[in-house]
Amino acid sequence: MSAPAARRGRSALVVLAVLAAAAGAARSGRTEDPPRPWSSAPERFTLATGVPCIYQKDPVSPVTVVGLFIGGGKSAVPSGLDGLAAISTRLLLEIPDESKIQDLMGQATRLSYVCLEDSSIVLIECLTEHLEDALPLAGKIVQDPLISGLRVSRAKDLMKANGRADEDDPVTVGRNAVFETFFGGAGYGSDLYGTESSLKIIGRKDIVSFVRRFIVKPNVFFCVETDLDREVIGRLLEKSFAAFPTAVAADIPRQDPVLPVDRDISRERETKQAYVGRAYALPRAGLPDMARGDLLETLLGKGPGSRLWALREGERLAYSVDADLTWMKSGGLLIAYLETGRARGAEAAAALDRTLESLREKGVTAEEMEATRTMARARFLRGTEAKSPRLRTLGLFETLGLGAGSAAALLEAFNAVKIEEMNAFIREVLDPARALRVTVGPAPAEPAGR
Repeated sequence: MSAPAARRGRSALVVLAVLAAAAGAARSGRTEDPPRPWSSAPERFTLATGVPCIYQKDPVSPVTVVGLFIGGGKSAVPSGLDGLAAISTRLLLEIPDESKIQDLMGQATRLSYVCLEDSSIVLIECLTEHLEDALPLAGKIVQDPLISGLRVSRAKDLMKANGRADEDDPVTVGRNAVFETFFGGAGYGSDLYGTESSLKIIGRKDIVSFVRRFIVKPNVFFCVETDLDREVIGRLLEKSFAAFPTAVAADIPRQDPVLPVDRDISRERETKQAYVGRAYALPRAGLPDMARGDLLETLLGKGPGSRLWALREGERLAYSVDADLTWMKSGGLLIAYLETGRARGAEAAAALDRTLESLREKGVTAEEMEATRTMARARFLRGTEAKSPRLRTLGLFETLGLGAGSAAALLEAFNAVKIEEMNAFIREVLDPARALRVTVGPAPAEPAGR
């Protein structure tokens, strides 16, 4: 990367950061630094049923989002049963009465699920006026799910379709390869939607056993974003979800990433482009580690002015650059990647390595550090502006053991990171000896004459 290109990149980051901060201040009408994220702080209380609930009142819209968080997620998947958590969670949403489905559609009520690294989430999203109809139905099907052979077969077909879609996306293929390599193909490293062999093995008994083990009172909590008062929400949840079994909480061993001896990962795909990535395991002892990790993700690949952006704008080596950070109970995984033409994979990989090594050797300047802080705060505020993504963020912090209230404290944690501390973190994390090198794309052409 040339010096002028680098300077242009740094300047762009500073300008964007300042504009983002000014826009956020204008919207909120406040000028404190860091900005206060929400008008009402999340509250944690325990329902009369004994199930914890994270509640946040947001009167900005007459919409309610309820999330049932179930501990486990991908981390609970045994070796060889890839897709078990996703299939089991999907089957919690089987509605037996077709007329009820039509009612929900007419009310614009949405039931969905998400399967993450350390939890699965059942989401109920509706106009608040329809919540009294939506919650009892959701409570009935979640607490007494229909898990028949026919429904299991249909769920498997859905997993296969989702898996095929993932296989067509080089970024998803690269991410899956990183997790599989770091975690040995089980737990965090299992395939979200299952493999051909695992979907053949998984049966009704496996799913029923999984549901009975994890859908229990000590292993679930609610997170609610609504314009209703806490007492109203509490009564509705207590009435609709009163049948969770009381059992011992599922014990899931801690899964730490293990760097393999062979750190080169390749996934051959007949695509017109090549994906090139570098992946690193990050420590997570508490909120300060998460602040440093999020700052590094922003610095590396979040938008114009980031370090990787020069490979796209200045050197024209990539049409897409990004950094992706996933937090789990055992730590974080950071992937810095780009997508380029299939003939330029090696050239782009060398440029990616140079960019990462330059950051590791030289660190960040004071100006760049302040711009990165501002951008990270702006990303957090934008990412938690709507009720559903904010609910998932609060639930993530609760799942990680930090407490939902720590989500807002992340903004202050960004400010607390000193430049010397950040540069030391970068030197440790971006050590090339600790990197997985990932490529997704066509197989290398064989030499002429062979």
